[in-house]
Amino acid sequence: MPTPSKPSSQPLMRLRGIHRHYAMGEHTVRALDDVDLDIRRGEFVVIMGSSGSGKSTLMHILGCLDQPSSGEYLLDGENVAALDDGRLSQVRNQRVGFVFQQFNLLGGLTVEENVALAEVYSGINRRMRLERAREYADRLGLGHRLGHRPGELSGGQAQRVAIARALVNEPDIILADEPTGNLDSRTGREIMDVLHDLHAKGYTIIMVTHDAKFADAGTRRIVMRDGLIVEDVPGERAVSGEAEREGAPRTVRRGIRPFDLLHIGIREGLLAHKMRTALTMLGIVIAVAGVIAMSSFSLGSKKKQANQIRALGANLIRVTDNRLEGEKLSRIRIAGSKGLSLMDMEQIVARVPGVEKVAASREAKLNLVTEDERHVSPRIIGVAGDYLAVNNLALDEGRFFDDDDQARSARVAVLGHATAERMGREGILGRQFLLGGNPYVVIGVLANRQVDTAGLEATGLSDANHDLLIPLRSVLTRTRHLDMRSEIDEIHLQLSSEEILRETGIAIRRLLHATHAGQEDFQLVVPLDLLKQKQQSQRLLDILTICISSIALVVGGIGIMNIMLASVTERTREIGIRRAVGGTRRDILYQFLSESVVIAVTGGIAGIVLALGVVAATCTFFDLPIVVSPTMVLLSVLASTATGLLFGIYPAAQAAAENPVEALRYE
Repeated sequence: MPTPSKPSSQPLMRLRGIHRHYAMGEHTVRALDDVDLDIRRGEFVVIMGSSGSGKSTLMHILGCLDQPSSGEYLLDGENVAALDDGRLSQVRNQRVGFVFQQFNLLGGLTVEENVALAEVYSGINRRMRLERAREYADRLGLGHRLGHRPGELSGGQAQRVAIARALVNEPDIILADEPTGNLDSRTGREIMDVLHDLHAKGYTIIMVTHDAKFADAGTRRIVMRDGLIVEDVPGERAVSGEAEREGAPRTVRRGIRPFDLLHIGIREGLLAHKMRTALTMLGIVIAVAGVIAMSSFSLGSKKKQANQIRALGANLIRVTDNRLEGEKLSRIRIAGSKGLSLMDMEQIVARVPGVEKVAASREAKLNLVTEDERHVSPRIIGVAGDYLAVNNLALDEGRFFDDDDQARSARVAVLGHATAERMGREGILGRQFLLGGNPYVVIGVLANRQVDTAGLEATGLSDANHDLLIPLRSVLTRTRHLDMRSEIDEIHLQLSSEEILRETGIAIRRLLHATHAGQEDFQLVVPLDLLKQKQQSQRLLDILTICISSIALVVGGIGIMNIMLASVTERTREIGIRRAVGGTRRDILYQFLSESVVIAVTGGIAGIVLALGVVAATCTFFDLPIVVSPTMVLLSVLASTATGLLFGIYPAAQAAAENPVEALRYE
């Protein structure tokens, strides 16, 4: 076992004029009052006194757990008053080992983890420190109890664990505060034998006790009363001859490792109180799941609509007649516009670049009577040009109109898929029916489009499955229509690319303004642009979702702050123990902050998993594309992490600010 440093003529510890006063209401408690004391290497100092005499306060100052109100304390020639928290913690971690009356073991850790606790704050990796912990536990007869927790140990075994913890970082000094106070006589003697053995190996031992039978068990006996040293006499033991031996080189303290912070965060933050933690995370889970799910639903809906638009023809422009009536129609005609016409269609094809295919249509209000008098009410449209190609339609059976049908104003019809089903699909080709009292023959049936246009109302597109198509010339020559009505209702244009929709639309509008004598009796409809405008208006719902999720995040954050504040109170003694073995204020801050962040991040991950499950189930049920935004997932994780940091910083700061002496006294 390593030994302390080589002695010198200079005392290891020198106290001059030490005072420690506490304010208790209007009164001042003089725990120490003008104490002078020298302690040399290799001594075994027994400090005695009644309760309240100041012996424990003196030990806390010697161990750098507490600072004097005034006076000078030199530790190996270094003025302790000039040390910051990091250096004081380093002294406690590597030069001083504490053994307490109450054992002060952490109930959630095993024997070997308790023994290795000081090395957590030395920056030693877990494998190495557990190996060293097992070595010291074996030396103190605890090799068979390594996996046990403090509640499963006897008092003597628990105190041996505390001694092993004090020794594991190979300190110069062992400070034992009533180490036999909670033990029976036999176990107490065993612990004294351990301390004597350590003293014989060169350790400087300072023991506080009120047990008279151990008064002369050291090299010196100091008696305190009312904060003063009233007696300082030699004991029965001699100063250890081993004090002349060189000590082991010091380990440079590196602080707590990130992996240990994560381990503590999971163990203490997540697993210590599972139900309480789960309820605390609920706000985070709901917030993250809500924002990802709503984002996915919105993106899925937009993608479905965009896919439907592309299925109908993404690079389409429709020119529609305003279908004016009465005085407005008369005024437009007097101004010189003849309305939308086949001539307009020809002009667009001839003068506007980028137009690949074109078609014209006109709706007719005609009564349909089938042979078996079925009730069928399709939309009846007269069409001309590349109507099928422009509108991405295909034939399921039969043929489409040819030039001869248009020239003869033939009484033939092509049925939409749903219209054919209603009229009785079997043997439909060649079947006759009456349209406006005139007999028509079915020559073709359109293929089922399988596009849900329910979400595309804003685009003005309709479902061709419910149409009944006839040649445009048949509508123009065989049906009656209002005087001065435009020749056609719509011109359908398919462009070479959807990238030129805007500029082509501008060119068409400019051309029609010229051919219609400057009259606005038509509309230019770009279905893809209309869909984008509709989706833009849905942003308000997305913003509302984010606001609600933000509120849920705040609620979750408040829950985290609440549970962490409760945790700080519950674990006050643990904070004192960790500070005593070398944890700095920063280490404690990071530890509790890591716990809150782990809770928040775990809640965020749980929210993501929940959202993915909900999105998959809901989108499958409603036949929506499953679209999850990686950006939104990343933002959700970052938001939950930020929530843990923001709402965890105050409880963590409270924990870091705990006075270690007061924390160790907390019940």
